[in-house]
Amino acid sequence: MSEGIQSVLYYNEAEAYVEGLRAYQIKDIGSDKWNSQRDHVDKLNIQAVVDATNNVEESIKELVLTHEKIPVLVNEVVALDLWKRQVLPLILKMEFNAQTSFPAYVTMFYEATLVGLLEVLLYHGECHEAAGDTLHDLLQYCQQKLVWIMSGDEDWHEVSTEKTDVSENPHQEVVRRHKKISFDVAIKCIAIVRYIAEYSKDVSLGITTKLLNTYDFPAIFASLIDNPPWKVKGETPGEWLKYDNNKWNKVSSDEVVELSKVEGQLWIGMMTFLMSDHCQPNYQLNSSNQATILKLRSHFTPVLLDQLPVLVNLQRYLEELAILSAPASRPPLILEQIPELYASHEAACSGKWKAIAVQHFNDIFCMSKDRLMKQAEQFCNIYDMDVMADLVSETPRCESCGSPAAKRCSSCAASWYCGRECQVCGRKYQECGRKCQACDKVSGEPLAETQRIV
Repeated sequence: MSEGIQSVLYYNEAEAYVEGLRAYQIKDIGSDKWNSQRDHVDKLNIQAVVDATNNVEESIKELVLTHEKIPVLVNEVVALDLWKRQVLPLILKMEFNAQTSFPAYVTMFYEATLVGLLEVLLYHGECHEAAGDTLHDLLQYCQQKLVWIMSGDEDWHEVSTEKTDVSENPHQEVVRRHKKISFDVAIKCIAIVRYIAEYSKDVSLGITTKLLNTYDFPAIFASLIDNPPWKVKGETPGEWLKYDNNKWNKVSSDEVVELSKVEGQLWIGMMTFLMSDHCQPNYQLNSSNQATILKLRSHFTPVLLDQLPVLVNLQRYLEELAILSAPASRPPLILEQIPELYASHEAACSGKWKAIAVQHFNDIFCMSKDRLMKQAEQFCNIYDMDVMADLVSETPRCESCGSPAAKRCSSCAASWYCGRECQVCGRKYQECGRKCQACDKVSGEPLAETQRIV
């Protein structure tokens, strides 16, 4: 990673973006004002990551706190979650003959942007207090995402790997990208839940109760450690595929035991749940979640303890729990608060889901060529590849041979090659007729407009 990563926004520009954030309804998704705010949040997220990476004063966090916008960000996450669960399936059942999935992809990708920004913000304790009761909604959102990836209904390596199969039609691509983005978001939710647990002493008892008992995140974390969806066996003996830093990597049997960032988050989260003064007294153990948590004892290997020596205390606690059994804790007398954002959005859209789906089919999936190209240009301007490259710590690898690469494709600025020979022979380069696949997908040529629904 190069030193001195450039800023994406001037301070006054960032302040105007933050101050202008507003909570939209589900019916507003895809509108011009909503798209404008999405672009602003994209830039704010990149600037927040740049600030955190440079270890400098995090101006975006201070602006969001000053203008009290964390509840607005959570509202946008909840609205998009309900849109993807209630509206998108109805759209996909319609006559779907668009020539490009780009507009749908940009809309769905906004969810990952919002969750990424919340992950950066919630690293800081003061942001939890500022989130207030919207943490109820955020916990429900995270619980749904994590239970979904635990279901085992999908081959996550297959779903979350980029395709170069040109036979994949836009409908199939939208479905796959929806699952891939949801998988990426679920991974980020692990860090968010861990941060909420760490600062649970600063939030209401109702939020702590939901974190520990209503949704039982300790048992969810234990299940993810015991059966991780981001780690699968490769095609050859001794080879593994492991998901880390938003991509799948081939690793050997010796390397697979090295902790990834998400695995480190899970283990630190388990320590917070079971051993911290503000979580342990409030966690209600029963025969079911105790049995799930005790499965972790088999994972305490010398390799794990070398990487996280502090886990020795957790290992000792689990051994004592297996022998003595935890005393039954008295549940506190508390009135449980419902997630208000979910309830309000569902009430506003009750009986209107089909009408909203038709409207969004016309607004998002039937976009004119001029509007599509304008949106694609804005998206490319936001995600400047020079800034993105500076945020990646690893050395780029050649798309063809896998060797360290120093030359980037001038068409898409995303693919790397070690030389001209590998670029010409590269699979991505050849499959699109000597033309960058990413650029071809954005342009969508020849672009035939989807028939609008009246």
